[in-house]
Amino acid sequence: MVNVSHLVGVKFISGGRDVQKGLDCWGLVMEVFREHDIQLPDFTVDAFAFTAIDALTGEETESRKWERVHNPRDWDEPLVVLMRMHPNLVTHVGAYIGNNKVIHTMKGTNAVISKVTALERRIVGYYRLCSK
Repeated sequence: MVNVSHLVGVKFISGGRDVQKGLDCWGLVMEVFREHDIQLPDFTVDAFAFTAIDALTGEETESRKWERVHNPRDWDEPLVVLMRMHPNLVTHVGAYIGNNKVIHTMKGTNAVISKVTALERRIVGYYRLCSK
């Protein structure tokens, strides 16, 4: 399992990219990956612009930059987890950290680790950045 216990409780801030000041959901995912020497692209979309987030995730997953992972339990690196928190729109992201757990953050909860079973109705898919 990916060790992220030091990130639990990090404050949620829309647009946050600094662990000390706070992170939004994508900022948290970027931090998890950065700690594994994987540089993810940064996206500057307001955390509450749900339609824009959904459009961006659709555009990104259709590109050749990302590969869908069908068996996350077989992976030894973090994976991006896309979720629907708003009906019919992908509006949230977390990092799969192994052992059927996801770290994510949102307004009102700060960074938490959740079991996949608690989120599975919302999970759209697991992705990794292609190395090409």
